Amino acid sequence: MVEGNGWIELAEGDEFAGYRIERRLGRGGMGILYLAVEPGLDRRVALKLIAPEAAADDVFAKRFAEESRIAASIEHPNVVPIYAAGEQAGVPYIAMRYVAGSDLGRRLAREGRIEPARAVELIAQIGNGLDAIHAAGLVHRDVKPANVLLGGDEAEAHAYITDFGVARNVATQSGLTQTGRFVGTLDYVAPEQISGGEIDARVDVYALGCLLYKLLTGEVPFPRDGEAARLYAHLHDPPPAPSLYVPEVSMALDDVVGRAMSKPAGDRYPSAGDLGRAAAAALSGTAVAIPERTVATGAAATRESEIVAPPTPPTDPTRQVESDGGDVRPKPSASPARRRGLLAGGVALGLGAAVAVAAILLGGGGGEDPSTASGQTTVKDQGGGEQTQKQEKPKPEPDRLTSSQLVTQGDQICERSQEAFKQTREAMPEAATEETPDVEYAKQLVANSSQQVREMEKLVPPKSKQDEFDEYLESREEVAGWDRDALAAAKAGDTLAYQEAFDNRNDTEDNRKRMSEAIGFRVCSGSEL
Repeated sequence: MVEGNGWIELAEGDEFAGYRIERRLGRGGMGILYLAVEPGLDRRVALKLIAPEAAADDVFAKRFAEESRIAASIEHPNVVPIYAAGEQAGVPYIAMRYVAGSDLGRRLAREGRIEPARAVELIAQIGNGLDAIHAAGLVHRDVKPANVLLGGDEAEAHAYITDFGVARNVATQSGLTQTGRFVGTLDYVAPEQISGGEIDARVDVYALGCLLYKLLTGEVPFPRDGEAARLYAHLHDPPPAPSLYVPEVSMALDDVVGRAMSKPAGDRYPSAGDLGRAAAAALSGTAVAIPERTVATGAAATRESEIVAPPTPPTDPTRQVESDGGDVRPKPSASPARRRGLLAGGVALGLGAAVAVAAILLGGGGGEDPSTASGQTTVKDQGGGEQTQKQEKPKPEPDRLTSSQLVTQGDQICERSQEAFKQTREAMPEAATEETPDVEYAKQLVANSSQQVREMEKLVPPKSKQDEFDEYLESREEVAGWDRDALAAAKAGDTLAYQEAFDNRNDTEDNRKRMSEAIGFRVCSGSEL
């Protein structure tokens, strides 16, 4: 036994807290793990000594003692049982069942990725284990491959979630300890852990979604260079679609990963078990039989009310109506490059009059009043009399597409548009290029790009893809805007403005393709052309 700086290094034959050490199993950020024997029972255990730097948190000792007792009470087939927890020579420790085998991290390092059916089965097991932890009032905070032990035959390996008695105890209410130490693994960390928000069971749901992506693709969701870039991606970048990188993965699983990794915690699955069941249903093409529900209690419980009022349609003065009577759509702001192009060419486009969209939602009390039920409400006028006013009811939430439906329908639109563009180029004389102004050529481009925008606007994406789809639509509209600029320049005979419009169009088109890839489009992004 070697002591130094509050740390103890144990060797074979050493005794610690009544356990005889056989050998060292490994070391991680939270401490050192040993294989040991409990002499009285002749039982082999995994003995974890907690690192002094992790235990230095002011509130650690109290939380460790209290929550280790809770963790020891959890009995679930997918949770590693904890036999004992305490402190010896100033070093906290946990004794738990020794699982002979490997962990999920080592298996991934060996195999790269896991075939979808087995990956989903493992995620379902891990999700059920996390549900048991959350039901006991604990949050794991560090769900990752290395914390999933695999026992039994490799082909039918049984998954055990471990280290849940450590990660929660070394942290405060946010992702940081009082000493500034971040708790969690950057490739699986939820946005609220990064921003210092309230922590509940849904941070583990997010991490489980990241883990599902890792199993399916062999890569972490955001493989960025540097810690800052990875943290930024978890905060701002859209969840990636696994089927975009591994074609054999069902696009239905894209929906599961996307929802599990939603930035707002309220948009995720309410429980880890719900995520596992959704993944299994997506793989088999069946419906989930068990209604979604949260099982978390205590410190793991959801912080906000489970009942969420429907959003009020916003008043947006930047929305405009198409001159041909088409759908209302947002008007994108012009980029600096585009504004420069307009000034250089002397081309001004009429954008139409902006209209304000207002919606008034009138709330009621506990019961339903007959007048409001019929779409009317009664108000008092200045003289004390009563007047009946028509009440505008909120529009029902539109039926949203799944991610796979969005990709299929979006790619069909892009395929039609690309075919129309091909026919346009073939029908035009060779002189009709993007270098020489040609009114007819520009007219065809405007008709094609405007049609594509209108068709895309009719698609209603899943909530997990709403933000990136809105950005995609804006880039689509900007491409169409450059086509209109080119047409205006062609009519004016302004060669400089004509060429600059196409240069900017091509730059915008590259950005649009990147957004297409983030959503999962194949034809639209050019990945299957």
